[in-house]
Amino acid sequence: MAISNKVGPPVTGDDFYGRTVELCRAHQYLDSNHSLVLSAPRRIGKSSFAKRLIDDKQSAGWKCVYIDLEGVQTRDEFLQILINKFDKTGIWTEATNLAGGILNKIFEGVKGIGPVKFDFSQSETSEKLYTSLAETIDHTKDTLIVIDELTLFLSVLDRKANNHCEIEFFLNWFRSLRQVSDSKIRWIFCGSVGLHNFTRMRNLSMTINDLLSFDFDALSEHEAKGLIMALAESENIFMSNEIITIFLEKLEWYIPYFIQLIFTNIKDQPDVRKEVTINMIDSAINKLAHTDELSTWSERLSEYNGQENGARLILKRLSQSNEGLSRDQLLTIYTQYTDIDPIKTDNELSLILNMLEHDGYIIRTEGGRRRFRSPLLKKWWHYKYVE
Repeated sequence: MAISNKVGPPVTGDDFYGRTVELCRAHQYLDSNHSLVLSAPRRIGKSSFAKRLIDDKQSAGWKCVYIDLEGVQTRDEFLQILINKFDKTGIWTEATNLAGGILNKIFEGVKGIGPVKFDFSQSETSEKLYTSLAETIDHTKDTLIVIDELTLFLSVLDRKANNHCEIEFFLNWFRSLRQVSDSKIRWIFCGSVGLHNFTRMRNLSMTINDLLSFDFDALSEHEAKGLIMALAESENIFMSNEIITIFLEKLEWYIPYFIQLIFTNIKDQPDVRKEVTINMIDSAINKLAHTDELSTWSERLSEYNGQENGARLILKRLSQSNEGLSRDQLLTIYTQYTDIDPIKTDNELSLILNMLEHDGYIIRTEGGRRRFRSPLLKKWWHYKYVE
């Protein structure tokens, strides 16, 4: 099977590869009326997976909405996107178009020129807005609503206003929309910043405790091998089984993004049409380790709130270790960095390690040592922050 090699953006249609077991499991949850948080490290393919679920459910006759909040900067922009998407998909009840009422005023503003303006500091306005939306969404038909990058949007609001109440309002608002009795609407939340980490750090975990955490990780070895073979076929490049095995051994973490990145750098090398060699694989990895292709892994640490510097310290030290470091070693390193009391230091380290592990930066070995999950990312981090 030949597929397109798309590095970065979500893939759809025939370019979506694998995930057969995960798709089956996700459909079972959705069909049994569960809403999900796609809980997986960054660049694992959450958005592509969610879009594939939408394609499947649309084929089954469901109404589906996909809302990407990346780049959304204001509450007004958020409202415009949300309501326009809902309106375009036609998930309102027939009563929505009745004259009068706040929702009609919202529609008039959204469909007109300029942003919709609401003062979220006024609890009465917020309550009317939620009530109107909850009552006018059609909860009687099978519907899937995917909200992508909600956490990024909330982080933008947090940095601009440092307003905990506003973030709590939005999270509770979404929760209230999910709590309508006998609703046939299912929700999926996914994004590059973990929603669980975000809410846990702000003591807001209760706002998402009704969502089922749907865990999925790297491709299986069989799927990763199949993806490499499909990419090679699409470029008319020969890769022997031995070379593919070596590719996977050097990769270690079989996420599509890294496979596609390395393959792109392999296919652009001279003589690749003859046969892919070990030197070509090594050359591709070394080149990637000295570029800015992986910069988002560093940039997204800004979402770690007050734990960013601690996380950077841990990652820097781990990039200098080939065998990884034990928790005691990491605690010694972190204790030298901070001047807070020992108990708080220990708790902060646990928080940082859990976040880094959840987001795919590090992995815990059977012996309890932490190390980089991806040799490619480790090599890049060492070049950027140690050499």
